[in-house]
Amino acid sequence: MQYVMVTVMVAGLALIYGRIWLRRRRQTPLRREIRARDITFRVTLDRVSVTEPGWLQPDSDFDVPISSPVELIVRGDAFEISSARPLGRVVMGLEYYFRAGETSVELNRPIPRIYGIDTPPRIIVRGWQAGKKVQLTIRQKNDPLEIWNALTGAGAVPGSTWIIPATEA
Repeated sequence: MQYVMVTVMVAGLALIYGRIWLRRRRQTPLRREIRARDITFRVTLDRVSVTEPGWLQPDSDFDVPISSPVELIVRGDAFEISSARPLGRVVMGLEYYFRAGETSVELNRPIPRIYGIDTPPRIIVRGWQAGKKVQLTIRQKNDPLEIWNALTGAGAVPGSTWIIPATEA
């Protein structure tokens, strides 16, 4: 019985790391293209969560917070949101690369649950990773206007719609 549990745990970890490795491999050309450019803007983000499509059912999206520290690095007309720690990027796969023209950004202020308490605005980034929709929500303690200006200055499209990538159009 103990060997069955060990086998199931190893198989589960292999499945998770295999998916991370496959996603990193699919992103390699875009990652190399973006990282070859000079950095035009860089900031550490307070809180970032990712909404990705579910594995088992097509409509079972799930929201996962990325543990701190997370960086936003704008490089010309592209940007990356990734873990500041190499272990988080390589082992956990916490890196997202976007061409700004194929990405939409939305400045959104959620309605507070307790009236009278002001909630800071958040930036919602919608883009594509390996042919799948990915939505990132950036929450900052301070005003995120500087981040918004950097993303729209790079060419991200303001709005709440999904931009179809040029490779799929």
